[in-house]
Amino acid sequence: MLVASVGFAATDPARAQSFDAGAEAASNEVRAGISWSGGKASASADARVDLGIADVSLRMAALRGAVRHGGADVVADIALGRDWSLGAVTLRTEAIGHVFGGAAQGRNEGMDYGELALGARYGIGPLRLSATVWYAPSQSTIGGDNLHLRAAADAGLPGLPITLLASAGYTTGSGNAPRAARLRPDGDYVDWKLGAEYSRYPLTFGLDYTGTDIAADRATISPFADPAGGADRIVARVRFSF
Repeated sequence: MLVASVGFAATDPARAQSFDAGAEAASNEVRAGISWSGGKASASADARVDLGIADVSLRMAALRGAVRHGGADVVADIALGRDWSLGAVTLRTEAIGHVFGGAAQGRNEGMDYGELALGARYGIGPLRLSATVWYAPSQSTIGGDNLHLRAAADAGLPGLPITLLASAGYTTGSGNAPRAARLRPDGDYVDWKLGAEYSRYPLTFGLDYTGTDIAADRATISPFADPAGGADRIVARVRFSF
């Protein structure tokens, strides 16, 4: 899942044609509670252009030969999205393509897949609440379809450059092994994250605790399952914004 892609940019026309980018180093590339980098450290870079009517973003992350994605070395997440202001609530729609490079397995069918996202966000004071749905229609590269639901909240501490974050997700879908195990190693599962960020522009330091209820001993027998990727872990990260 492209957790980083679903941001909520301001809908003020004055921000049209804006551009932002950044680079990040993390002890693990974790999405929807499961490791996409085989439990190894990862580096990523991203850029986003707001064209007014829509925005385009690209994020590239190192996967370090992750078993989950057929030994791929890198993934590029390409997204086209738009914010819709409904008073106090902002809706977000997005189409996302995940393109994998360097995969040793799955070359005949490929590893790439696409998904759609719909999110809603509401803020009150320092507290921001959001709910997002990601849906990947049935595709052979992921062995069927995949649905991920997520609720999140974050709040800045008054007078301090610190933000506390919490989120929980649920992943389900239809399909058969071995491909479906890429995104659901043990079938349907729940994941969670608790974290904190310290920001002093242009740097942001983060520390997250992530976990799932995936049972490694019940994971689907598949070369793409990587059941250990769903274990509880602490993820440290640092981001430089341009």
